This record gives sequence, structure tokens and C-alpha cells, in this order.
Amino acid sequence: MRKNWKKFLAVLVTCSIALGSTGCNKAKKEPKPTPKSAVKVDKGNADANGKGDGQSDIPLVVGSTKFSKQFNPFLASTQADRQVVDLTQVYLVTNDRAGRIIYKGIDGELREYNDENYTYYGATDLSVNYDKASDTTTYRIKLRDDLVFSDGEKLTINDVIFTMYVLCDEDYEGDAILKRMPIKGLTNYLADSSKAEKFSDAKVKKYIKKHRKQLKKLVKADDEYFDAEMKRQARIAMSKKKGKKVKNISGIQKVNDYEMTITTTGYCKDMTTALKIPICALHYYGDTTKFDIAKNKFGFSRGNISAILANKTNPVGAGAYRFIKCEGDVIYFNSNELYFLGCPEIAFLQLKDMTGTLKETNEEIQKKLQGEPADQTAEDQTEKESEEDKATPQPTVNPVAEVMEVTEGTVDVMGGTFTADEIPWISSVNSKNELSGDVLDTRFISDGNYHYIGMQADNVSVGNDATSNESKYLRKAFASVFSDAKNALSEKEGARVRVVNYPVAAESWVSYASDEKEYTIAYSKNVRGEKVYDKSDEAGKERTKLVSSMALEYLKEAGYQIENDKVVSAPKGASMEYTVWLADGDQNPLYPVIEAAAQTLQEMGLALKVVSVDGEKQLQQKLRTKKQQIWVGKRSAFDMNMQARYGTKDNLFGIYDDVLNGTIQDLQQHMTSAERKETYQRCFERIMDWAVEVPVCEYRQIMLYSSKRIDEDTIAEDTTLYYSWMNEIQKVCME
Repeated sequence: MRKNWKKFLAVLVTCSIALGSTGCNKAKKEPKPTPKSAVKVDKGNADANGKGDGQSDIPLVVGSTKFSKQFNPFLASTQADRQVVDLTQVYLVTNDRAGRIIYKGIDGELREYNDENYTYYGATDLSVNYDKASDTTTYRIKLRDDLVFSDGEKLTINDVIFTMYVLCDEDYEGDAILKRMPIKGLTNYLADSSKAEKFSDAKVKKYIKKHRKQLKKLVKADDEYFDAEMKRQARIAMSKKKGKKVKNISGIQKVNDYEMTITTTGYCKDMTTALKIPICALHYYGDTTKFDIAKNKFGFSRGNISAILANKTNPVGAGAYRFIKCEGDVIYFNSNELYFLGCPEIAFLQLKDMTGTLKETNEEIQKKLQGEPADQTAEDQTEKESEEDKATPQPTVNPVAEVMEVTEGTVDVMGGTFTADEIPWISSVNSKNELSGDVLDTRFISDGNYHYIGMQADNVSVGNDATSNESKYLRKAFASVFSDAKNALSEKEGARVRVVNYPVAAESWVSYASDEKEYTIAYSKNVRGEKVYDKSDEAGKERTKLVSSMALEYLKEAGYQIENDKVVSAPKGASMEYTVWLADGDQNPLYPVIEAAAQTLQEMGLALKVVSVDGEKQLQQKLRTKKQQIWVGKRSAFDMNMQARYGTKDNLFGIYDDVLNGTIQDLQQHMTSAERKETYQRCFERIMDWAVEVPVCEYRQIMLYSSKRIDEDTIAEDTTLYYSWMNEIQKVCME
């Protein structure tokens, strides 16, 4: 009985999670891939079963979350639905592992990441030219001339223009941000008035001040482009029944069948990101009889895109796979031999909704873990309690339901979240007790959130002056303790967390890597600007002592009275006790950091009071009251909008800095990548000087791949937040 039980646990532990990466560790570019353009295609009709041409006929099964079944590329918003879009569509521009745009996609670009060289190919070449005299930027897009949709139809610039007009239509309410960009003529087009873009900024500002309440109803409160959209809505309202009718977006121009230009007013750093859109098939989603650029017809009825959105569940695109059918909880695909990066090595792929299966499996496991079957003998029970069994790792929250599906062959790839206590279950499945081995191949990838500790400058200050050096010293004292305390998280969670030291995703190209000479640990310098410790020092009690001494120096400079290495009194406007708001209290993943910091501060004579807030949503509502002192927060690791975060007068941190704002505005200037990275770094340094944000970590998911069924050498290496294993899915091979 005991052997069967241990075998059961071993099987349980073997699961899967997936989203990996494929890489090319070469100093030279990989050969340029080409599609089999001569292959005859019967309008995309294909059998979901059968053998591929020189490919594996064993389907690759990928575990997924629940589908909303909105697979239309204009509609898809959930992670599961977007997987379908990623498999079936080609994007106009793409990025590398660090999030940088690929500008020479047609002939490929060689980029370095994590000391490895990788080649990136894309559907287009993109050039960006800023003209200072006219204060405009022109984006020239050149398409490959051999792109073909999976149904055999040629992909041309007409498909791109159709897609852009849909995304810029007044009826479009999806996630794409192209409509938010300062494209010339776009505001006129939305207002249907040639007058909208001619009003002076002063007049627009005056109008907003007078009609702010009405305009706010037209813009979502959480829109990161809030100010720009307020101005746009003001211009639209001001131009009502004025000027001439506008039939097109003047900044979008076709050059030929494979080239076009987009012109923006000024330079917008987010424009290249906004161009990361799927190229949707005009002949499939639109109406070709309504497309004639010369006659200002763009494939649909302006102001009504309902016909385009009607087809929600049968996507057609130029991606690596063709959508075949959706039956129950499984979506079936077969390879697209016309794919411009080469026909996928695996002929058939299935996306499988695992939510129901995992629930059933977990219930079964819980029953087993709660006790042996009722007919077990006393001898069995005694054997179960042996020292050997006591040494078996027991998960705090059972993760094996997810792992089991991979090891038993239900799925080949699956992603999930495991605690540090649960990770050993994965290792135990492999024969050498390693995370990656003969049964499971394990990869870590960010969950997409950046976690930080924030301080409201006005409420954590000395003498009611948030800008004074004394106030900054006070916040730096807390920040230095918080930054040291985040190592409590590393000790508890291990590889599950990635500690960060800049207010941006660690994988981002604008963040210094730990091996770069400029890299520093956040708030590790004393009052005199000297490093108290650096990245080579190990965290522990000795370092915490150094940090405590450093924090006391800062507090002394802030005006606190220090006696025998303890705070005995606070200056006017400051306090001996501060409150931290924590969503879900001690259940918050960053609670160990706050707990460790509170202990250090208590030993210094200060108190940190934790107030539990009922969930992240309520925390965000409370933060808008500006009554917070300290809080634990998180935001999307993709969020690079410095203006929205720090540049508005009502930002969460309570800071308004002309120097910082000027640097943020510099980001709106056309510059090289190196210059842009240096400018971001100057922003980070200024924010650190205010000491209102302490970077803490990114949590990481685990991607599990079946080593028994997948050749792990063909899975992309160094997958990141910006570059998943699906970016190179055409290279993945079955064993």
C-alpha cells in the first residue's frame, strides 16, 4: 500500500506549465526563413487529424485557462483568447526579449540578451524620422512581399490600413492604443471636422477648465492617456458643427502595395508600441467592396464595426497555425505551411482549457492527502508513519493537480504559480531530483506584475514640507530599511521571486542588468552618497545592522533625536509611528517584507503599523484620497508611462518636480536607444532622490514542458515578460 501511495504522489508531482522560449546562441544571424509559397491551399480548409508533410503527427497539447471564445483579433482580451490570436495572426511589428522594437524584421536583426546572441525576424521594416522644423514624425513601414494569409490570399498594405482604420474608428473600444496616438488628422477624423486640430493649446486648456466635469465622463478614469484624451475630447466638442467634413486620417498614407507612412504631431515614445497590432485580413473580416482608398472607403461602414466583430470564434490570419475548430474545452489547430517564418515542425496543436480538469484532479488529490482508504491495515498505517515518509516534502497548498496533467500526458505544456514549498514537488519527478530533467523541463517567467512599496511625500515629511532635504532624509531612512527587508522575501520564496532595484521590469532594456557596472541596489547609499553595501555582499543580520546605522544617520539629518542607537523623539510634522496600507493584510505576498522592516524599525525606536485593506481594488480607491502614508502596491510590468505615474499633480506619490517632469518630457524627443535608456535612468535617479518608491520584486510563474514528449532543445531560451515560447513555436519539435 505504501509503495502505491508513494507512486501516486510521484505521479501527482509530475505536472506541467508552459510558456518557454527558443533561442539562437550564435554570433551570426540565423538563416532567413521562407514560407512554402508554392503550396496549394483550399481556402484554409484542412482536416484537424492526419499526418503532416515531414512533420510529427503527434499533436502538441498546451494547457490554458478558460476561453471567453472571442478569438476575433479585434476583440480578444483574456490571456486564453489572446493565445489563439498569437497562434493565428502575424503582428505588424514585434520586439526582442528586452522589449525593444525590431526595426529590420525583413532581413533580421541580431540582438544580445543575457550574454547570448539571438536573431529576430519580423513581417516589416520600420524607420522613424523626426522633422524638427515641422515638429512631426514619420513612420515608414515596409512589408515583406511574400506574406500570405493561411487561406492563400496575399497580405498587402491594404490589410494594414484596413486594420488601422478599424482600430481608430469611433466605434472601437478594445485594448489597442493606436487610437490614443497623436496621428495627424485623427482628431479631425473622429470629430468629422477640419477645425478640431486647429484650436490653440491655450483655447483647449481654457475649454477643459470650464467643462472638465462633462469631459471626464467621456474618458475612463484609469486611462493612462487621460490628459491627452481630455484634450482630444475638448477639441471634438469645440469643433462641433464647425469646419469641413473629414473623410480620412491624413496621417495614414499608402505608398504602394507593400509600403505606407504614418505621420504624428511631434514625437510620441509610445507610437512604436502602438504599432504592435495583428494584421487582420481585409477579405475575411472586412468588406472588399467597401475598400477603395482613393474614394476614402476602408472596408467597413464608418462608425459601425459590428459586422467586423461579428465573427468571434473562427479566426483567419497569417500566423504559424490555422484555426480548425473549437469543441468543448479544446481548440484544434494545424500548421500553416505558408507561415513566413517557416512551416511549424509540429503539424497539429491543441489548446486545452484545464480549469475544470484541474479542479477535479485537485479534489481527488485532496481526498488522498487527507488519509488512506478506509480498508488499510494497521501495518500499512505504521509503515506510512515511518521516518522515510516523514521526510517526504508536504506542500502547503497542493500543486500536484497542475503537475500531474503534464506527467500523465494530458498536456505537454502548462504554466502555473507555485510557492517555494511546492517547488520541490516538481524536482522530485525528475530522476536526478532537479527542476529540469528527464520528465519535466522547468522554466521561470515573470507573471507580468511589478511590486513596490510607496510613500506619499506630503504625509511622510518633516515640517509639512515634502520637498525639503529633511523630508527626503526621513523617507530615505524608511526606504533603506524596506530595500534591505525585501531579502526576507528572497529567503522565503527563492527562485519564485526576482528582486528588482529599479521602478521597471527587470527584463526591460531600460533597466540595468545586475552585471552592468552602473547597477546599484536601491537605497544602499548613506547620507554622504557612499555605498554601504553592494551587489556582492550577502544579505543577513550583519547587513541589516549596517542598514540600521545608515537609517539612523538619515533620521538624525531629518531632525530626529537619537540616543544609544535609538530614536527618542521626532521633529515637528514627523512621527514616531507610521501606517502602511496592505491589500489583504498578512495574506499579501509582500507581507514578509513589511514584517521584517517593522522589526528593524522597532529596534530603532520607530513603529510601523499595518492596516489591512480588503483587496487591491479597494486599495486603489483609498489611494485616491491622498490620505495614505505608506502602502504596498503593484502595477503592470509593461507600464512605462512615466508621465501618468509621476508627472501629474495628483499622482499617488504626492510629488511634483519640474526637473523630473522636464526629463520625462525629454522622453518624448526622438533619440537613440542608448540616449533613451540614459534618460529613463535619470528619471529613476530623481524618483529615488524623492524616496517615494521602493522597488521590491517581480513574482515568477513556472512553465512546465514534458521532457518525454518535447525536445527541450527546441524550446526558446531566455523567455521573458516580452518574449514567450510561442514567439518561436514553429521551431518546437516533439521527441
